[in-house]
Amino acid sequence: MIEEGSMVAPGDELAMAEELMAGFGTYQDGGIIRSSIMGKFKVDKKKLEAVVEPLPSMPIILKEGDVAICEVKQVMDAMVIVEILHLAGKDRGIAGERDGAIHVSNISDEYVSHPNTKYRIGDIIRAKVIKVDPLTQLSTTGKEFGVIKAFCTNCRNPLIKEGNSLQCPVCGKKEERKMADDYGMGNIDRVINNEN
Repeated sequence: MIEEGSMVAPGDELAMAEELMAGFGTYQDGGIIRSSIMGKFKVDKKKLEAVVEPLPSMPIILKEGDVAICEVKQVMDAMVIVEILHLAGKDRGIAGERDGAIHVSNISDEYVSHPNTKYRIGDIIRAKVIKVDPLTQLSTTGKEFGVIKAFCTNCRNPLIKEGNSLQCPVCGKKEERKMADDYGMGNIDRVINNEN
């Protein structure tokens, strides 16, 4: 079971169904209780339910340098469109527009021919805000940034890291992503201190 009080993203595994029942902000997926929203994981000890509390309502304004946790919504020829779910190290929701774009040139330090070679719809990524106005632009260059959770494009199960690639433990499909250096460790609230 994940540690109580941890920040969780949609799809994160919280507990086994034998341990707890699915409560607010969670759902049962086979024998696993997963988060359905972004928030803090709690256990309702009276009802023996896994609960995810949404972030407090006082929103924060995005600024350059913020580290954002995003979900990939669309992959285009020259960019990736994401929804910003949460800011690392912040306990509040985000004010205003929550969509952002990652241009193909800001995906990796290495040359990327097409965004779909590094990101797929539904991937959860860590990105740095590099511009706020008029449209939020993000970057995933640097080892700390990139996919922190990805799902199989074949069967939608979470992918596990195998060397430099990702593999589905269910169907065996291997996939490539631009992974953060802590892929799969659940470090959603990791704050990156870089002065660039």
